[in-house]
Amino acid sequence: MPNKSSKNCFVCQASEEEKLLLIHPQVMLPVCLDCHNTDAEKQKVDELLEGLADGFVCGCI
Repeated sequence: MPNKSSKNCFVCQASEEEKLLLIHPQVMLPVCLDCHNTDAEKQKVDELLEGLADGFVCGCI
């Protein structure tokens, strides 16, 4: 039997055993129903997406 990996909500860190988790379509990370569509979720998504651009140089050549 394969080992089931534990998943946590990327906002509140609740485990899959504690709460039902959905996949957030923008960041492809699990989020619980309590955090889904909240300001905390939106802020965490903004933080994660902001961090993706660190170290990249943008501009026209």
